[in-house]
Amino acid sequence: MTPAPSTKTEQDFADCAFGDFWLRKMRTLYKQLDAVGNGYLCLDDMIELPTLLLDAFPKMATESGDTLVKSMIDLWYGFLCTSVDEDDRCHHQLLENDLIESLKRTLNTGFKEHLYEGLVKPLFQAADCDADGLISMLEYKTMMRAFKVPDRDSELIFKLQDTEHKGKIGLETFRAILANYFYSEDEKTGLRVFGPLINYKRPEDFGEVACGPCWEGKMRCMFRRLDITNEGKISCKDFIQIARTLSVRSHLDKQRSNAVMRAILSLWIKFIAVDKDGKHFASITEKEFIKNMRTLINGKFRHEIDQFGWTFFKAVETSGDGYIQLQEYRNIQEAWGVTREEADGFFKVLDLDKDNRISSDEYLTAWCDYFLGEDPHSKYKALFGPVIAKPAAP
Repeated sequence: MTPAPSTKTEQDFADCAFGDFWLRKMRTLYKQLDAVGNGYLCLDDMIELPTLLLDAFPKMATESGDTLVKSMIDLWYGFLCTSVDEDDRCHHQLLENDLIESLKRTLNTGFKEHLYEGLVKPLFQAADCDADGLISMLEYKTMMRAFKVPDRDSELIFKLQDTEHKGKIGLETFRAILANYFYSEDEKTGLRVFGPLINYKRPEDFGEVACGPCWEGKMRCMFRRLDITNEGKISCKDFIQIARTLSVRSHLDKQRSNAVMRAILSLWIKFIAVDKDGKHFASITEKEFIKNMRTLINGKFRHEIDQFGWTFFKAVETSGDGYIQLQEYRNIQEAWGVTREEADGFFKVLDLDKDNRISSDEYLTAWCDYFLGEDPHSKYKALFGPVIAKPAAP
């Protein structure tokens, strides 16, 4: 069902009750703001947005650029990163739940007063390069690309709001678009401004994992996939080899190749080569890997499962379109020894809506189930290959 055009400003909406639909929108926004796929937000992500927009709109007035940068910094310090002392916000790594709780504290008060002058106008003026008080569909799509929104989704929103079919929208219409996103709780009329909404089950929503035989078998399988050199242990060189293989198979340019290498090395450094006490390993055995994963999923670091999966998704999603295409999936699977037939078969399992690509939502649904689910009949248990019952020889 196509929603009706939105005309309400933020002041016209009742106070937000923070229901499930709103929560899904904020989770989606969080992922879109994560510029490089770290699995967390930081001040650098806020700086990346005006950087991308200044590059996309080279004719942007200097004053508009200045206002845009200030608006992103104010957004970070005043509304998104409020869970720590102000002195710590410059270097803080903001997790999804922290952002949501920060918005809950401010959305019905200060943020509602801030939205128009502090976010709507700076973004609109940045895109309105000819200063005619209107932005075209091309300008709107270009602006939303900085938030990693696919063009087709931006086109749908623009056409819906362009009620006079003139190919341009004004400031008040753009205001209504953002007001609807932050304050509408009606799933039928709510605008998906920042792309399809995330709907996968969060790690925090899973119960405690018993880490039984099926779970251990899945961890063994993942470990042996990562052990590219078949040495019975994994180290940084395995991850370097995976990244290089991905880049070669995907025919990536230097910029994308560097991005893949950065993401793959992040997996090793942040999630695998470190234990709960912060100790880093030069290499890690299968037994140590399983022990660390067990601590990760049932301890205070459980939220990192989500970050782990998001970083992995961004590493595999080499084309930069927000989806894993079949060839990209083949590339990562074949990089650690999975046959093309096996890769194609599991791609179909992950592709829930059968559009021949895997969204982050589809991938993270499988990812969280793989690490936190214990159903031996789950269709996701073979995410990295068949469950391996027998431990490695000492």
